[in-house]
This record gives sequence, structure tokens and C-alpha cells, in this order.
Amino acid sequence: MAGTQAGSGIENLRTELVEHLRYPARGVPPGDLATITRSCLAEAMKVLDPGAFPAPPEPAEIAGTAIRWAREGIALETVLRAYHDGIRSGLEFLAAQAGVGDSDQVMAGATLIVRALEMVTVAASAAYVEEHRLVAKEHQTAAQTLVSALLSGHGVAQLARQTGIAVAPSYQVVAVSIPQHSDELRPGGGATAARRKLRRVQAALANPLGSRALSLLSTEGGTVLVPVDEASALTPLAMTAEVLEVVSEAAEVPLTATVTAGARCRIPELAGRAHDLLGRIRAANRPPGLYPMADLGDSIGCDSPQQVEGTTVTSSNKRRMGRSA
Repeated sequence: MAGTQAGSGIENLRTELVEHLRYPARGVPPGDLATITRSCLAEAMKVLDPGAFPAPPEPAEIAGTAIRWAREGIALETVLRAYHDGIRSGLEFLAAQAGVGDSDQVMAGATLIVRALEMVTVAASAAYVEEHRLVAKEHQTAAQTLVSALLSGHGVAQLARQTGIAVAPSYQVVAVSIPQHSDELRPGGGATAARRKLRRVQAALANPLGSRALSLLSTEGGTVLVPVDEASALTPLAMTAEVLEVVSEAAEVPLTATVTAGARCRIPELAGRAHDLLGRIRAANRPPGLYPMADLGDSIGCDSPQQVEGTTVTSSNKRRMGRSA
């Protein structure tokens, strides 16, 4: 009979904890992050049996809300902090009940809270990270599609609207050569080592060049487009020799690159010339590093022929050079 009473007391305490967490904190709106995380904790406690192992499947609300927050750009640490605040509130509630309840019941309640925290932390983190990975992959695909349009000179405006990626009036155009890593030469490790090298390059480019920089890279090299905005003149984001050195260190291979800049409509021409110069630099066995190209005259209109080293560049030439990039 005593065991039945104890079990009933623990169940009552769980019910009170669930109701406590379901009740929004004072002054917090119903749709707030704190309110939703408290509700998810309450749902976790509902499915958990204080004495049952292993734990049952977590409620769908935990993963669903984590996926939404990942899409909305809310940081994972903010989500987890809100969950811990809810747990802290539950422990404070338990402490307040200690004077009128049995110590065994309070211990069972604390155990239940800890298990609920484990459930929501694992479920929310896994769902958030997976969704964040999908979002990043979608953005990368959209960015690569936009780079292809910029390099070809066609469909840029439409793709910018579809992807939601802002397009700058002018860009730095960087042609990059990425040599093989020593790990790529080992039997059986070539493709995997090459992919890892490329991921290191892409990650290293993100910080110094900002999220608006666009790249179309393979394991051997490619093109990077860095927006040139007058508004960011005080803190310019640009490919420099120092940035290339940082990226080379991250890639663990010495990179070679050529760089120029010009209006967006001239990207196909500029990319063709940058890659042509890069090819000549490599053929001449020049040392790795950043090689700036001479100014090509940004004041020339987009619709007029452009004189470059004695050659008139027409729209058909631009399309050809865009494909060679």
C-alpha cells in the first residue's frame, strides 16, 4: 500500500511539473522561444516513465521546433540555453515542494527532469544540425548556380530573385589554382583527401571574405567572386595576399591566384582573362601567391567594345571566355 502511495505521489509530482512548465513565464508571450521550449520539456516529461529504461521515442514537437529555428537562423546555443532555463525553473519548483513532499518523490522528480533534459538536448540538437546542414547545402547550390550565371553573363537578375542572394554592381574576380595535397597521392585516399581539402578551402574563405562572396570551386581550383561595395569601404572584404595565405594554410597546400575587379557585366571577360593569366603563371612555374592583374578600365561601358592588349573584346568573345573559365 505504501508503494502504491509513493507511486501515486511521484505521478502527482510529475503532473505538477508538467503543468508548471506548460504555464508560460510571467511577461513572456505564447510564441516566445522560452515558452515553446518549456512546452517541449513538458511533453518530454509526459512520455517519460520515472522508472522505465530505455526512454521512449521523443515527442515530434522537439524536432519540429528545432527544424523551424534552424530555418529561421536562431543559434543552437540560444535554443539550448532556453531549454536549460526551463530545467532550472523545474528544479526551483521541485525545491519549493521539498518542504511538503517526500524526499524520495523529489529525487524521482529531479531524475525525471534530468532525463527530460537529455531527451530534448539530443533530439533538438540532432534535428537542428541536420536541418542546418540541409540549409547550408541549399544555399551552396543556389550560390553556385548564381556564380555560373554571372560567369556566363545570362539570367543573373532572375536567379538573384529566385535565390534571394544580393548581387553587387562590381566584383573582384579571382581565379584560383589548388594543387594536390600529399594525402591525395596515397593509395586509396585520393578522392576523400581531395574533398577534405576543398572543404577546408571553402571554410577558410568564408570568414575573411564574408557570406556574400561567391565561389565555384573544384578540388583543382575555380573562380571566386567578391562583391565590391562602396558602402563597405571602411571595412573592405577583399581577396588579398594575406587572405590567400590564410586559405593556403587551412588547405595545407600553397594556392596560386590571379585577381582583378570590374563591373558585374564584365565578369565573363574578367574571368576569362584571369584564368588565362593563371594558366600562363603555372606554365612558367612561378611561385604560389596572389598575382593582381592590371586595371582594365572600369569606366568603359558594358555595351561598347573593350580594347584589351590590342584585342577588341566583343560580346561573342565574352561568351567564349566565360565558358573557358
